[in-house]
Order: sequence, then structure tokens, then C-alpha cells
Amino acid sequence: MSQLRMKDWRDGKVQFNLAQYHSFADVINYLNALAITYPERVSVQPIGTSHEGRQIPLIKITNKRLGGHKKGIWVDGGIHAREWISPSTVLYFIHMLVTQYDKDPQVRQFVDQMEWYIVPLLNPDGYEYSRSSSDPEIRLWRKNRSPPKCIQQSTGLFTPPRTTCCQGVDLNRNFDWFFGQVGSSTDPCSEIYQGAYAFSEPETASVRDFLQRHKVHTFLTFHSYSQILMYPFGHQVRTYSNDHNDLRSTALSAAAHLRRLFGTTYKVGTGADTLYPASGGSEDWAKGKAHVKYSYLFELRPEEQVWDGFLLAENQIMPTARETWEAVKVIATHTLAIPSVSRAPARR
Repeated sequence: MSQLRMKDWRDGKVQFNLAQYHSFADVINYLNALAITYPERVSVQPIGTSHEGRQIPLIKITNKRLGGHKKGIWVDGGIHAREWISPSTVLYFIHMLVTQYDKDPQVRQFVDQMEWYIVPLLNPDGYEYSRSSSDPEIRLWRKNRSPPKCIQQSTGLFTPPRTTCCQGVDLNRNFDWFFGQVGSSTDPCSEIYQGAYAFSEPETASVRDFLQRHKVHTFLTFHSYSQILMYPFGHQVRTYSNDHNDLRSTALSAAAHLRRLFGTTYKVGTGADTLYPASGGSEDWAKGKAHVKYSYLFELRPEEQVWDGFLLAENQIMPTARETWEAVKVIATHTLAIPSVSRAPARR
């Protein structure tokens, strides 16, 4: 990496190479170092605990000295274990918000007037499992690491059924939005196993519980891959929210700004219209049940035609992160423009 590019990931105070994939422990150490170095703007807290006992870290970024009604923006990465570019991209957002505060007036506005709630690794168990071996069955693991669940399968009229046990739930089928209806499975051995019931998993329940306690205006979740910017709703084709035109125009603007940096093109639309119908997704739940204004799912690099896109090379991390940050800035600017309305506390 050239000296010019090194400035993208080193601020002189906290040393962390954003241009490589890191362990969960490295991520935790980085977040804690930021909180210690920038206490006036950064705090770190767990929002839940995974099946294997790992705390799920949330970093809050805002100017603590300024009060008032601030817009809330949620960002998460790493909900699917194998999608390593997702947490790496989210870590870059954190870096920019924290280190560019005194250098970039737009970042200062974002931090002064907003509260950023960022979870770079929502599925730490699955992520660490995917890092434990290059065996494709492990490296390409998608789900969390919930305890094995067993099903009995018939093997014939005169033979006893065969018991099969498999581990893990697809966390992006486990949210309470048309749960279990389409694009998910009741088979624990399926990659898209939805779980026993909505929010059965500690990882998804932690998201629900946090959003019920905090006012969030924008919800951003990052996946890979296919280069698609999705907005609700994804459970059925041609199914849209009442403010669909606003969601779409904001997404189109975000995709246009993303494209300007390196020419990367994104499709824009609902998940059902651009990819396939699936229920139980977090961005749909955030819009439909948590009543978030702007809710988007990014499918990051590479493009859909690449057969091994989950194995994105490290030299793609910085370009992906930098161009996606351009899109996030557009959405954050639209978030700031949401009218402030006095309202009674929500009851859920």
C-alpha cells in the first residue's frame, strides 16, 4: 500500500490496519482503543451475548458535549459469517467518523447532530468459525453457531428413520417480518434455516431490544455480495412501503455517489425485485415493525456473476469501504433532513 493510501487507515493515535481482515479479538481491541483515545465522542458497550459467550459490541459515536434531539443511525455488519468484507467495511466507517471529526466539516456535522450506533460484527461466533479453517464447509459458513437441532428423516417403509443434526440459524431469516413464509427453511441443515421462531437467537434479539430502547431514524445492514442496494420490502415482489419513492430516490443518489469513486455499479430496488423473495430480514423488520424511516441493505462487492465472491481479496477492502462510505454519507445527509417531531415514548 502506498503512503498516499496509508493515511486512510492510520490516524497517528490508534494503529489498526483497515486493509486486512481481522479476528474478532482484534476488532474488540480496536473499538476499545478508540473509546479510550476519543472519550468525548466514542463509547463501547455490549448489546448481547452470543451462543458461545462472546459479547456483541456496539460502538456509539456522537459529540457527548452537545445535547438536543439527535438523529439516530444504526449500522451493522457481519450478520453472515462468511461475508468478511462486511465488517471490514463497517470498521472503515467507524474510522472515518472518529478520526476525521477535526478535519472534515461534514463528518463533524454527522457526529455533532447524530448518534451512530454501530455493530461491526453481529455474528461473532460464526465469523470466528469461518476463520478457523480454509475448508470450504467452514470458510463459507453462513449461519450463527446455535446448538445442533435434530430432525428425523424417513428412509423407507421398513427401515427406521434417520436422525440428522445440524448447527446454526440464518440470522437474516430470524427477524419478525413475515417470518417463515418465503425464502427460508424449517430444516436445521439448510443454509437458510429460519430458527424455531422469530428472534429465537440472541444475536437478533439483541438488535430488537436495542432498537426498542433507542430512537433510530436510519437502519443500514451490510452483506456481500452482488453489488445491490436494497430497500423494503423483500418478502414479496412489487411490495413497497408508503414512502417508496423517497426510499428509492435516496438509494439511487447513494448508488450514484458510490459509482463516482471507482465506477462500481449497483442495482437498486427491493430484495424481492432485484434478487429473490425472502422473509425474516432485518431491513424489512426495521422498516415494517420498528418504523425506521430509512432502511437499507447493501450487498457489497463483487458483482453477482463472480462465483467465489465471498473470498474477496484483501486488496479489495479499501476500495469497497471507501466507495461505500460515499453512499453512507448521502443516506446520513438525508437522515439529518428528517423533520424532528415531538412524540410520546414508543410502547412496544
